[in-house]
Amino acid sequence: MPTLPREKSTAARRKQIIEAALLCFTELGFTETTMDHIRRRSKASTGSIYHHFQSKDQLAAAVYLDGLLDYQRGVVAELERHRDAREGISAMVQYHLRWVAEHPAWARYLFQMRQAEFLAPTDGTIEDLNHTFVGQVTQWFAPHIKAKRLRSLPRDLTIALLLGPSQEFTRQYLTGRSRTDITSASKTLADATWRALKTESDDGSTA
Repeated sequence: MPTLPREKSTAARRKQIIEAALLCFTELGFTETTMDHIRRRSKASTGSIYHHFQSKDQLAAAVYLDGLLDYQRGVVAELERHRDAREGISAMVQYHLRWVAEHPAWARYLFQMRQAEFLAPTDGTIEDLNHTFVGQVTQWFAPHIKAKRLRSLPRDLTIALLLGPSQEFTRQYLTGRSRTDITSASKTLADATWRALKTESDDGSTA
């Protein structure tokens, strides 16, 4: 069913409010930000904001969920573009770092707010998103593990090896402590991740 003009307008206004809230939260801090700050930044009316979000807490949670979903959908889409094991692993790691470079405010927000009290009502939603995400990544991995191109490891170890090094570099990058250009880092980290996950005999050249 095609999207109606009013639905497009409503979705665009919601996106505008989300983006304004993200900027306010990252620049002013969550506690210091008021709904009036967000109203002025988004150029939306008070009624429009409260039509979409009943409170600042609900809006802050929506900002988090939208960022998480945008990141996860991008990772899965990037993986699905590649049938080759090495290319897929490399693409996933490089996408992670590219997303952080292109969305630094969202990346900081996701890192800093995971334990925030306002997320408590959305714990079930976050768990569902993460479960779906891990399932989709696992589905991509499965035939490569079966073909012995990738190591068969417990899921927690696979996730740690797949994204752990990139997550640590991301923390340094977002706090201004990294000295390596993120593009250079993505190549090095992608190669290291491949070496950690591939089987002893695989050179990554077979899809």
